[in-house]
Amino acid sequence: MKRSRWNAPQETPEAKVQKRAEQLKPYEVPEPIRTLCASNYCRSDGWTPEVDALLAELELIKGGSVPLGLDNYRDRLRLLNQIEDEHLNGVYRECCLEAVGVAPKAEEANDGGFCYRFQLSEDSEIRRDTEVRLTVHQKNCLHIEHSDEGCKRPRNFFSGTVDSMAGRFVRVRLDLKVRLPEESMVEKVEFIAERTVFRLEYRALELLKDGFIDKVLFPKEVLGKEEERITSFEWFQPSVASNQEQAEAIQSIVNGTSYPAPYLLFGPPGTGKTATLVEAIGQICKLKPSSKILAMATSNAAANELTVRLLRILPEQRVLRFFAKSLEKKKDFIDQRVMNVSNLFETPNAAGIHGKILGFQVIVCTLSTAGRLVMYQVPTGHFSHIFIDECGSAKEISCLVPIASFGTGKGEETTSIVLAGDPKQLGPVIQCDFLDKTNHGMSLLERLTDHELYRRDELTGSYDPRVITLLRDNFRSHQALLKFPNQAFYEGQLRVKAAPELTNWAIGWRRLPNYSFPLIFHSVAGEVTREKGSASMANVQEAKRVASYVEDILWNGINGKKITQNSIGIISPYACQVRYLKELLKSRGRDDIEIGSTEQYQGREKAIMIISTVRSGGSGVGFLNNVKRLNVSVTRAQALMIVVGDADTLERNESWREFIGFCRKHRAVVGSKK
Repeated sequence: MKRSRWNAPQETPEAKVQKRAEQLKPYEVPEPIRTLCASNYCRSDGWTPEVDALLAELELIKGGSVPLGLDNYRDRLRLLNQIEDEHLNGVYRECCLEAVGVAPKAEEANDGGFCYRFQLSEDSEIRRDTEVRLTVHQKNCLHIEHSDEGCKRPRNFFSGTVDSMAGRFVRVRLDLKVRLPEESMVEKVEFIAERTVFRLEYRALELLKDGFIDKVLFPKEVLGKEEERITSFEWFQPSVASNQEQAEAIQSIVNGTSYPAPYLLFGPPGTGKTATLVEAIGQICKLKPSSKILAMATSNAAANELTVRLLRILPEQRVLRFFAKSLEKKKDFIDQRVMNVSNLFETPNAAGIHGKILGFQVIVCTLSTAGRLVMYQVPTGHFSHIFIDECGSAKEISCLVPIASFGTGKGEETTSIVLAGDPKQLGPVIQCDFLDKTNHGMSLLERLTDHELYRRDELTGSYDPRVITLLRDNFRSHQALLKFPNQAFYEGQLRVKAAPELTNWAIGWRRLPNYSFPLIFHSVAGEVTREKGSASMANVQEAKRVASYVEDILWNGINGKKITQNSIGIISPYACQVRYLKELLKSRGRDDIEIGSTEQYQGREKAIMIISTVRSGGSGVGFLNNVKRLNVSVTRAQALMIVVGDADTLERNESWREFIGFCRKHRAVVGSKK
């Protein structure tokens, strides 16, 4: 068995890290904001003048009349974050279950622990890994909550976390592999909002200095690093070296040409953004051996993929994949290559982690976990480079946690910052609808892309390569599948570079209305249904049409090519439809087809993508009117895309009308019309 890299002294308890976490200020949400949220942002005669003024300020922000700027930066981001913070606290309080009754039957977890399934009164925004507290007592026994004299049958408290959510059903996994006593009564189930990330975000705002905000977050000029420019490279990935935009971006990143302003890597779908980042990190490690790099992504899956790719070009001993402690219970499902270079490999104690962290050249983690490095006393200014991948899907204030914590030394900007992503795709997921159309829903990447320093030159149509690069070569999709998003979202700047053997095999398939065009829009005038207590929707007719395509493809193949379930992906923007499709296909033995939301598929690709839009009838298209959601949906497929939806309903939206018009122009529409 491979030895742990930690070799930490066992006598130092990991509790030191927990103690530092507890020392993080609570940053409680102010009472006026709690009052405002409790009233659902509707004016009340009983409000104090302070609450009235707060709502008036928010209305100005939502109206766009007071843009984000140097003078209001900290206060604006703090206020909007506090509203989301309190909104989630309220959601979790409302989900509390009282007098549940006899404990449900225990379900065994994969690691030998136990899970219990409870039903909420309605769909909720509770997330996986949310802390849960159960209050339980023995059936038919007298119960007293507290008595100085003691009691025969005191309440028992059990802690756990949310293991999964399915509609109104929540599956709770108890900690320490414990099991509820037989015949016990569940008196209360409480869901406790995890606020550590919010608290780290508030702390980040406090750390920001005015000069840093001016030079880094609202940059007007670039100075560049005062170092000798490197022009000769020995490339790790020859394919990257031969691509003009990728090579240009890597040279600029290595030479710090944008400093102190962040460097933006604008990576539309399938353009090799991650490969570019990996090459840039590898070159920095090789050419600047004293460098220290913090590389982040917005999800564990993306961070793991980044780690795997880095390990192809860097020695294991230089790389640390830093996980949150909560991932300990899921380590059996993590790629062993990633586990071998992680802090979960023979879990060390706090002193061991701290002593080793400072020695790694590259640390990879999620954006939310980066704040935990603060608990391990990683000093400010420790990292020479900070990379944030998929930055477009992160809140601006979330990006400030690593930037403010580690991007300065003695109050001065010291770190080169690289932000990568696509501002044309889905932005941050915000848990509070009231914050729509505010800065809270805009990423730092998107805001900077529209900043004067980063805009395209109106005369030349090009970007300043010192500060931003647009990757143009699409290595993912057939030219027919790329044509619409390229024109609609990227001003025709993308170039088709995908290998024909990956993209051309569906041409001529018997189900295509246009044999030379691997796209189908199948119009279905179905009926939309809703679950009781849920705002989500399902469309049975659409689901059956999707299933019929799946069965045909799997049974008969395409042009003699056998298709596996893993080659097919299904997107639906509605959770209820996702659940229905999973149940329908599972009943047919199709368990290995990945079905998920648009958000879940961002950054992903499949050979075949099927999209179920759900909406039919009614007066609108709901959140399908988000043009970024359409962009993500139609840029996942390599060789074949099938869209199932009600054309009459979707065409009420301008972007969908353009897409369906594009399909009609290429004779790719089949199915019914009302």
